[in-house]
Amino acid sequence: MLDAVRAEFLKFSRHRATWFLVWIYPIGFLILFAIAVAVSVSKVMPDSGTQSAAAWIGHTAAVWYVPPNTIGRYLIAAFTAVVFAGEYGWNTWKLIVPHRARTTLIAAKYVVALALLAIGFLAGALVFNLLGWLEDVVSGDPIPSGITAAALLKAHGAGALRALAPLLLTTAYVSLAAIVTRSTVGALVIGLVITTLEQIFTNFAPFMEPYAPSLVGGLYRGLPGYHIANLGDWIVEGQALTVPFPSGAYSASWEASAAVVAAWIIGLAALTFWTFRRQDIN
Repeated sequence: MLDAVRAEFLKFSRHRATWFLVWIYPIGFLILFAIAVAVSVSKVMPDSGTQSAAAWIGHTAAVWYVPPNTIGRYLIAAFTAVVFAGEYGWNTWKLIVPHRARTTLIAAKYVVALALLAIGFLAGALVFNLLGWLEDVVSGDPIPSGITAAALLKAHGAGALRALAPLLLTTAYVSLAAIVTRSTVGALVIGLVITTLEQIFTNFAPFMEPYAPSLVGGLYRGLPGYHIANLGDWIVEGQALTVPFPSGAYSASWEASAAVVAAWIIGLAALTFWTFRRQDIN
């Protein structure tokens, strides 16, 4: 297993897709903050005033809102599609499969894909914090008092935990699509469509309920869209996300939402393993 993980890591840590879809976070934040510092020093924009410690910390933890965001999930889907479907396009599965257990090969891809994405977001968060502090130093803005390492770790920990469910679910969607379609483009398209439809249904279900109450209500409770958002609110706000429906407001406990999301992730991943084990590789 370790050899398979090592091989996957060597393959993708320097891959072009990793540069554009994973390392883009620290690099992108570096560019954005360089622009922000230049603007601040030149005084082109008016001073926004001194931020509170809570606002400053919340701003530095904003990087963790990328994975739950639809665009962020698109980037995750694109990278996952390359990792899981790339072997088909490169025609290398037939060289790899005879020498290793298929379960190990797929498990290694999950480990490496999730690890690289986690490293990318963590590096982005570190850059975001460092350059946020540097911007205040260069521009002469006072850093708010009351900022502690414990408060920063708490904010970033909550943000990272909030990002976990959409990261895992998007990876599960696209990995299965990659194995089924054997195509990077096909897996990406399916991932984008599913992610978009999930978000659309989650947002518009209250308006659709009067036309099919039982169907819409059942799908809303069973699909992961609401439950991802609800887990995010429980983690960040400490309370459930309440959605007003014509038939009455709906909310769920964090345990219920965690169970629904976990069932989808585990089910999709298990189906990916099962499909690949039965697949004819030639």
